[in-house]
Amino acid sequence: MDGSDGWYFVVLDPRDLSKYLKKGGEPAAGYLFLGTEPFYRNVCRKAVQKAVLGEHPDITARVEIDLKNQSLGEFFDEARTPSLFVSTRLVIGRNAERALPRSAGKAALAAKRQVGAYFEDPAPGTTVLLEAVQFDSRERDEKHKLARVGKFFDAVPVRVDLKALRTNEARFVGRVLSKRMGLRIHPKVVSELVDMLGADGFRIQNELEKLALYVGSDRDVTRKDLESMVPEARQSGFFEFSNALARRDRARALQLLDIMSKSGMYWPMQLSLIAGLLRQALMVKELGLRSAGQIPSKLAAFGVRVWPGRARELTQIAGKFRIEELREALVALHEADRGLRSSRPDDRVILDLLVMKLTR
Repeated sequence: MDGSDGWYFVVLDPRDLSKYLKKGGEPAAGYLFLGTEPFYRNVCRKAVQKAVLGEHPDITARVEIDLKNQSLGEFFDEARTPSLFVSTRLVIGRNAERALPRSAGKAALAAKRQVGAYFEDPAPGTTVLLEAVQFDSRERDEKHKLARVGKFFDAVPVRVDLKALRTNEARFVGRVLSKRMGLRIHPKVVSELVDMLGADGFRIQNELEKLALYVGSDRDVTRKDLESMVPEARQSGFFEFSNALARRDRARALQLLDIMSKSGMYWPMQLSLIAGLLRQALMVKELGLRSAGQIPSKLAAFGVRVWPGRARELTQIAGKFRIEELREALVALHEADRGLRSSRPDDRVILDLLVMKLTR
């Protein structure tokens, strides 16, 4: 990573940066974290901080500046200012994309030159970390914004691209974290958790930590444990309930309603979840999507995140309802929700009537 003339511009995968620093690699004068993925951003930030400041840094050695509120000039002035108390410092600039001028021109050129001028002669003992994490490379209209931010900060010696995890990468993360936590969990259960959470590494870590506290290391983590601890897993019962309604299977729908009612559910929230599932199924129907593989990317364009397991569920539901029936079902759910929230008879009466209406 370093040549005979010192540091030069390089683009790294976050795992490569983490491995390099953990093996004792020399920190660069500056890093640009570019992208929205939070799990590896947290991993890399910790690795950079440890490499620069050591295991137990002095509180004055780490400075954070929000570039939404302060200028690049002020940021680099801080980076150049030596400390009387520590010999090494880490200066972090959050919301770095906000430092870009709104339009091209003299102001943009002058701001870009400020970045280049600093890294031509960086402050000794100081590492700069700029975090531009607002734009998602999966969003078509944000790709060019990411490219613009990258070009503006191309004088920063090391850029780390924080792209959304692919499913296989998220499964690897889940397996590694499970092992570190001492969790006994089958790879199939890890894969199911990854599907539920849409390959979100940060959420996977959080949910595994909760499972580690809940289950411990004395037994295997089961699907039932996921249903107890992971909100997305609890929605599977609503898929089965929605599927029974789509099949017009009144007996099964009432049976499932009875099971869910005995578990002490707060029904206004649960009806909202079912309505959300049916709204997504309506989108699938209106967009003419026929395969589960098409759904995540197409719905993402409308700001709707769908994991692979949910996409398969939506394909099944959309195949059993007509567009008009989905719209009527959403109206019926709204009316039932309004009834549950008002002065009313027994909740179960409203829910039974809802099932009767949707399975005619």
